[in-house]
Amino acid sequence: MKVPNFLSNSHFNTILPVYLTQDMEPNYVRERITTQDNDFIDFDWVSKDEKDNPTVILFHGTEGNSKSHYAKRIMYYLEQIGWRGVVPHFRGCSEEINRNLRFYHAGDTEDVSWIIQQIKNRTTSKLFACGVSIGGNMLLKYLGETRENSLIDKAISISTPFDLLECSESLNNGFNKHVYVKHFLNTLLPKMKEYSMMFDNFQYIDRKIDTLDEFNNLYLCQVADFHDTYDYYKQASCKQFLKDITTPTMLLQAQNDPMIPMNCWPKREELSPYVRLVSTKNGGHAGFVTFNRNYKEALLKLPKFIVKYLSRLEQTIPADIDDKLNIG
Repeated sequence: MKVPNFLSNSHFNTILPVYLTQDMEPNYVRERITTQDNDFIDFDWVSKDEKDNPTVILFHGTEGNSKSHYAKRIMYYLEQIGWRGVVPHFRGCSEEINRNLRFYHAGDTEDVSWIIQQIKNRTTSKLFACGVSIGGNMLLKYLGETRENSLIDKAISISTPFDLLECSESLNNGFNKHVYVKHFLNTLLPKMKEYSMMFDNFQYIDRKIDTLDEFNNLYLCQVADFHDTYDYYKQASCKQFLKDITTPTMLLQAQNDPMIPMNCWPKREELSPYVRLVSTKNGGHAGFVTFNRNYKEALLKLPKFIVKYLSRLEQTIPADIDDKLNIG
């Protein structure tokens, strides 16, 4: 089936789902869990009591949460089929500032590991994980670090920024800078101001910031163990951990992702035998909107594909993935 020209537009495919999912509302049940450092992390569950069915953890992207379009699409479908799903919110992302001076970043596998252990303790069946954007980076880094000790049975990472430096250079220019980065900073910067009012040892700098590089230098490096933005990118990028993963894992990327250039994708020799990178021609960044006059079916093709992959007993990837996702 020939894909309409508008669906091959990377920005259209990235932004359209935001508007199409506004009335797609999973029936979330929130659970607040106290962390080891006396902070909290909020878990939004669907089918929370279906403990005998598979559970899918969804790690959201930058400034995402359970209301992000990809989270609603995936959790809505899991609820329809009776699987359990849970969206844990990284610190500062559940509409309430956390108690401690700490916020998430692309390499924060300490919180990811703790989250997975908490969910494993509440699960009696298979435990799967899905990461989107930097949530995917965090998941893959965790899988590489834990190797045989991973608690995840199978994983899928979508629209992953494997090399944070390469991706930052892509985000520093043109449409990306003026739309996506501006969108991120519109919520990040007010949080930093709020942190500065809560903690005397955190400084808010009242000046114009229009790149994530600047944000990371001024704020992330105040609270995380990085010398500067480039040290952060070097330490946190998941690409260097992919060869150590022993959990069956799919990497799903769109060739027209506006935020993640293909030159930052890992080469075959950088992947462990358990990791398969597959790509579609179109899909944008975490969009993957299919051509279907029924918009709900168009949105659900991706979560259906995810569930079908996670359900497979063997680690195989269909050769006709573009046809399976029907996105060109």
